Amino acid sequence: MDLRVDIAGEHAADELRSLREWLVAEEPLRGRVRLAAGAPEKGTLGSGMDALAVALGNGGAFTVFPTVAVTWLKRRTGRMAVKITRPDGSTVEISSDLVRPQNAEELRETAERLVRALAPSHGETQDG
Repeated sequence: MDLRVDIAGEHAADELRSLREWLVAEEPLRGRVRLAAGAPEKGTLGSGMDALAVALGNGGAFTVFPTVAVTWLKRRTGRMAVKITRPDGSTVEISSDLVRPQNAEELRETAERLVRALAPSHGETQDG
């Protein structure tokens, strides 16, 4: 399953690179995360890297990704949100306002809810 990860907030491009660094630091996610180009803005010759593409399959990567994303978001300053788009176009969004006041148990529960929200729907496999 391939996910698209977008960040909304101040310094979104820098934060996107920061999240990528956190993700690739985890063994199950190495080689599964890349910067993705968006559509070029009107009047420009090219596009910037404005999202992450995360390839999740069966196993550890599928559960590690939400845990890292939630933990990373809690440590951000300012207001921002992470929007995750599934292959079917459905989206899940988590914000710093939600996770920042959470304790460790609440963060674990948020990560588990994110795993469930990203889980393949009936008839869809995690391999995409």
